[in-house]
Amino acid sequence: MSSISRNLFIPEPSTSPDRAVQLAEWLKNNMWPANQVAEYMKETAIHRAHWIRANGTKSIEDITVEFPRLLDTPGMISQDFAILFPNHAERLSQTWKFSFKDKILRFASQEKKAQELLHNIDSLSPDAQSDLALRLLPVILPTPVYKNGMKMFKPSLEENIKAFIEFKHVGTNMVEYLKKAELTKPFPFVLGLGDDSQCHQAFVVVGKQALEQNTLLSAVDTCFKLFYVMDIHFPKQCSPVWEFFQTAVYKLPGTESPSVRLLRGFLSF
Repeated sequence: MSSISRNLFIPEPSTSPDRAVQLAEWLKNNMWPANQVAEYMKETAIHRAHWIRANGTKSIEDITVEFPRLLDTPGMISQDFAILFPNHAERLSQTWKFSFKDKILRFASQEKKAQELLHNIDSLSPDAQSDLALRLLPVILPTPVYKNGMKMFKPSLEENIKAFIEFKHVGTNMVEYLKKAELTKPFPFVLGLGDDSQCHQAFVVVGKQALEQNTLLSAVDTCFKLFYVMDIHFPKQCSPVWEFFQTAVYKLPGTESPSVRLLRGFLSF
């Protein structure tokens, strides 16, 4: 999996270690009242970040066992990210529709493989066009050949797309879907339920859970922040897409593939 920068500064906790451990234990056993959960999660965010990064990488399962409210309480991933990286937290929501969406659609219009998705773009609402621009990123940011053990892999375009945002029809059996997804995609990704022109429901899939979000854009935002909060490497299958968000959108340090540099250059004009 592709690396996110490990050199980012994590602040020192303002809460004493004993109190942080005490609050973390309370949070393990309590989901209510919601405002108290949110407040204690806020107070333990830096403690959690240090715990996750101590003594090597933790698995998603290890983190959710230790901090279950991180995933089962809406908004906690974004809250942790905002505490850890306050200058970067709102960048996607502030810039996507005004600075990125239209330029990405223009860039994609030059790509043969994007034509099927772009055929009815003029009839789409601005929100549907925004969703389409997100879905086109794996098409215009192809994944280079990568090594896994002794073997070289070149994922197909379909694998690139599904590793970032997988689209399924409304009415998909989520229990069955999550069972299969857990075996094939052991990394966070976005799931959209809808048709070719509109996303009706959006989720971040992580571990065995699907975390519902308000929009496809907010699902991408939460998924990106999850990689940082849980200190997870980007999946190789779509690493250029997440690198693009990292360096071009959220303005966080990181490496860039040639395709990301090319797209960033186009967007800067």
